[in-house]
Amino acid sequence: MNRRLSLLLCGAALALVAGCSQKPQTLTQTGAPPSQDPWMGANPAFTEKGWKVGDQASWQREIDRRAQYQNEYVRMR
Repeated sequence: MNRRLSLLLCGAALALVAGCSQKPQTLTQTGAPPSQDPWMGANPAFTEKGWKVGDQASWQREIDRRAQYQNEYVRMR
């Protein structure tokens, strides 16, 4: 009885420890080749008006503009 209880507790402890693991997180984009820069191309139906394909500075301005819309201090004004 005592052995069964200890095995049961060990099994429960192992199950709890196994649930605490975390998958590795990477910054890769699924479906895109890893050598392609994000500003080098997109489907024209999904592009913003101010963004020019292949222009890194234009791409960065659009990313910064989108980030400002998520800033709560800017949106409250």
